[in-house]
Amino acid sequence: MSDAPFIRSSDGERRGITEGGDDTDVVVANNLIVALIGKQLVQFRMGYGVHLEVGNDHEVTIETPFEVADGDTRWAGEPLTADAAGALLPLNLREVTSGRIATNGTLTLGLGSATVTVPPAPMYEAWQVRGPEGLLIVCSPGGDYVAVWEPESRT
Repeated sequence: MSDAPFIRSSDGERRGITEGGDDTDVVVANNLIVALIGKQLVQFRMGYGVHLEVGNDHEVTIETPFEVADGDTRWAGEPLTADAAGALLPLNLREVTSGRIATNGTLTLGLGSATVTVPPAPMYEAWQVRGPEGLLIVCSPGGDYVAVWEPESRT
């Protein structure tokens, strides 16, 4: 049996990329996350995490503490708080200028002059990125690897 993560649905199973010591998963994930660049943060919503809706067809979900930095202004804390909403509100309608996943699982998104940084969480999936055609990138607990399901058109 393969150790690759999989998604089970009524259509069957779809295997993800197996994590490996050569950081293949992070390289593939970074190649896929560039699809966010140039798209606007259309809106964010809160409920079972913070959901950043990027463009018409991508969503970044944050479920653990994160940081927002914009110039001299910094905020860090839990996602489902009024303070988190206050930190994210000025970023609404800004364009994604960069996106990077580090080998330790940290997600960093540039939104105009601001950055949103989500480090891995020891016991939970800290963040995930969803996109069209089944694209799914998930930070594993502890950031040991990034699980990647490429869009169905690429597999």
